[in-house]
Amino acid sequence: MNNVNTRPIKGHLPVYIALLILVLTGMWMLRRCTHPDNASVAAQFLHPGGDTLAVAIEMSPLTYAYSGDTVTGFDYEMMKDICRIHKQPVVFHPFAPLEYAVKGLERGTFDIVIANQPATSDIKEKFGTTESIFTDHAVLVQRVDSADSTGIITNTRQLAGKEVWIADESSLRTRLENLAAESGDTINIKSDPKYSAELLGIMVQQGDIPRAVINESVAQRLKTDYPDLDISLPVSFSQFQTWFVKKNDDALLNKINSWIADYKKTEAYRRLIDKYME
Repeated sequence: MNNVNTRPIKGHLPVYIALLILVLTGMWMLRRCTHPDNASVAAQFLHPGGDTLAVAIEMSPLTYAYSGDTVTGFDYEMMKDICRIHKQPVVFHPFAPLEYAVKGLERGTFDIVIANQPATSDIKEKFGTTESIFTDHAVLVQRVDSADSTGIITNTRQLAGKEVWIADESSLRTRLENLAAESGDTINIKSDPKYSAELLGIMVQQGDIPRAVINESVAQRLKTDYPDLDISLPVSFSQFQTWFVKKNDDALLNKINSWIADYKKTEAYRRLIDKYME
């Protein structure tokens, strides 16, 4: 198995940020105005049927993003290329808040969810997880000029009693809860379905929230455009980034795993690594 440590992705964020905020706002307004609070945007989509794969894919610079009129993203291009090779029909449904994709997967609206989520024990209990796509780890995002009276945080023990934001449905909640238990204190863990990991990092930079824990691959991208962010404190060990399917869908999981393993041996996979992570 090839494990690849991510590095900053090439490019800049301004256009993506504007699009992301517009999409998030539109999805939130649609949810508020036309659906009950517990409804999911995923319920608006219908599975295409037949042998077509319905893939819910997270909107992020690494995973799925727009560059002019072109869709880019490491995971998007990898899945698209795999399906091309195996003549597998596929449709993509971009999303931001993870809850939409998870509910769609549970309902059978989607077959696969591609998101910036490590394969933790919590994720493995709920879903079938694929072979590793690459490796990553979580970091604390905070401003270099933190206004907190205790100054910048340099040790995870200093998170005790602090407010920390994570993406909604993120498996990082368990990691923070474990850190709190180890310190004998509490960590005020906050999340909101409207806020993706990228948006949380931007909100830290703008001073809207004090700090967030997100994956390093995302944080490095933000750091490129916002040098006043500090992302130096690891919060987790290296973790496998995977795609996931509905629990007990062994036939689909085995097929996708075989395709991923074969693809990671190709020059096409190396070109994607060079394009997005070198």
